[in-house]
Amino acid sequence: MSTLLAPIGFGLMCKPPRPGISKTRLAADIGAEAAAKLSAAFLADCAHVASSAATRSSLMLTAFYKPEDAAKELAEILGPSWPLEFADAASLGMIMRDIMERLLTKCPAGAMLMGADIPMIDADVIDCAADRLRNGDERSIVIAPSADGGYCLIGVRTIGAAAPLLEDMAWSTPRVLEETLRRARAEGLHVTLLDTQRDVDDLKDLHWLRHAIASQPECASASASATRKVLAQLALPQR
Repeated sequence: MSTLLAPIGFGLMCKPPRPGISKTRLAADIGAEAAAKLSAAFLADCAHVASSAATRSSLMLTAFYKPEDAAKELAEILGPSWPLEFADAASLGMIMRDIMERLLTKCPAGAMLMGADIPMIDADVIDCAADRLRNGDERSIVIAPSADGGYCLIGVRTIGAAAPLLEDMAWSTPRVLEETLRRARAEGLHVTLLDTQRDVDDLKDLHWLRHAIASQPECASASASATRKVLAQLALPQR
């Protein structure tokens, strides 16, 4: 893909990997320190994949974070290629809308947001999202579902299309994707569903992740490299 293409804004939603705060469901089974180390690895791997896609798909990268004192911690993980912007509001939906508006101001061709706990995502998924946005219209939406019933990536061409999908949503429930698609149909939006990904939120997810990494062929050994290193040192409890 040519770097002369109109840029798509890409926002990575970040929180600092702090013991006692990061991945609290995982921490209940593997301890707060281990959960924080995994959180940092997930962030590093997601950022690496997005950076790879940015080169091919003309993405303008930005990491959006909270709380306000987390910039230094996140910069050490993400490196200099990721501009950091603080983003906070009364609800997750309002934060996402605010970020979308910022990205679309800089990149009218489209904007997408991605979470940072999907270390096995492939750059091809992000490439596909960028392509569908760039070749869509103002009612185009791209979504990468997550296995827990939500989604881990959403992309839009206009804030008008995004707004009804973000307001008053019951986040962190298994019906987020279903409700998002219902609203999209009601608004007459054109939705492209990408490959389903898996958030890593609990011990069951972590066992799946270890198996998924171990099952990869040797040629794929570079994927999720930060996560691999942490998992190699971690003894997991039984499910």
